[in-house]
Amino acid sequence: MVETTGSTSIDINTSPEAVYELLTGLSRISEISPECYKSEWEDGSTEPVVGAKFRGYNQNGDMKWDAGCVVVSAEPGREWAFEVPAQDGRRTLWRYEIEATDSGCRVTESFDSPILDLEFFQKHNRHGLLVQNIAQSLENLKAVAEA
Repeated sequence: MVETTGSTSIDINTSPEAVYELLTGLSRISEISPECYKSEWEDGSTEPVVGAKFRGYNQNGDMKWDAGCVVVSAEPGREWAFEVPAQDGRRTLWRYEIEATDSGCRVTESFDSPILDLEFFQKHNRHGLLVQNIAQSLENLKAVAEA
């Protein structure tokens, strides 16, 4: 069986609202993501609201690709989630849940992804890489948020 979901959490010593602003400030994605080096609003969208569209530009080694995304949850200080639609109608969901704590907040990043190409997914250990990237993204988010 090939896993297609994953999640990781981290505690950050800053407010949930500040973390949400970092996550939804598309111009700062390169400081956080080990794979997405740029993202920008599309189709007249200018802010993180449900239904807004943006495009993410990714690179992993020699492979480069971009993907259109649609915001499905935008609750300041609580949750930021978006879907990456595939051509065949399946969608990958990325979610950041933000929970207030006594010292700041806990952020949980997760993904739920259909297997679009089983051979590629297994050959490149894509699940393992996505889980590893989540952990690195959260560490980077923590560093930026606490700086």
